[in-house]
Amino acid sequence: MPDIDALRTRVEQVKKSIWLEKDGQRSPQNIQGGIQTTISVLSSVYGTTSNQVRSFQDRVKKGQGAGEGSDRRDDYHYNRRVAGDIEAALDAALADLDAGIASPSAMRAKGEVLGDFVVLGRQALDAHNDQADRVAAVLIAASLEETLKQLGAAQSIDVYNRDMRGVIEKLKEAAVLVGAQFSLAHGLVKFRDNALHAQFDQIGRATTESALKFVEGLLSATFS
Repeated sequence: MPDIDALRTRVEQVKKSIWLEKDGQRSPQNIQGGIQTTISVLSSVYGTTSNQVRSFQDRVKKGQGAGEGSDRRDDYHYNRRVAGDIEAALDAALADLDAGIASPSAMRAKGEVLGDFVVLGRQALDAHNDQADRVAAVLIAASLEETLKQLGAAQSIDVYNRDMRGVIEKLKEAAVLVGAQFSLAHGLVKFRDNALHAQFDQIGRATTESALKFVEGLLSATFS
């Protein structure tokens, strides 16, 4: 877990370094250094592949180099906008840490709880009887749905009060679930519905095993 006090101090240093105060006016400066430090801070708080890092990088790329060979005012406006983006991104990261939303230790704790459910599901499958298979299906379905929600929350994606279908669509829109991952997740929605509504006659053991492998992969990628 990052040292929050040290991180807070570094954030304040960066916010001061990107502005030149003169005659009551602020002009942007040291923008490239500010960009690199902001990416480092966001990666430390949210993870290197997080939606927050990608979003900030996209903002930086927008209009980059527009002033080359032309009006210097273009560079000034670009630097001023990016300086504002740096401040906003750093303030949001600190606010999330303070609220416990982006706490790496909290994320690991959630992963451990979900992992325990998955282990219980695997143990139930290993029993090789109908009653245990039903228990496994419920445990794995619940773990799958909650893992997808936690994956979205970790990326600051709006998954609040959405069902599994809605969560998957949001993850797809944010390019968190793509290709085969999206297809498999979408295909497991029916498994989740059947398991949590006790429609066990519509669930094959192979589907439960497939869901188990999928959720294990998500947990490893999200919480490790």
